Amino acid sequence: MTQLLLNIQDESKTNKLLDFLKTLNYISVEELSEENIIVSEAEKTIMRERLKNAKAEDFKEWDEVKKSFKID
Repeated sequence: MTQLLLNIQDESKTNKLLDFLKTLNYISVEELSEENIIVSEAEKTIMRERLKNAKAEDFKEWDEVKKSFKID
């Protein structure tokens, strides 16, 4: 199985694409929101350990990080 994450800026095109994909019998479409994204306990444990062991120098200001993104 292959899963894809699509980012589509134009809402009208998003709906057209979803309508088309739903007509295909070999594709299932699931729209995700924050409420239905599940983070496993194992992943939570890893994240908590990383935060617990993090040092101040491991963190960067958001504005600094934002500048490093290449957004077209």
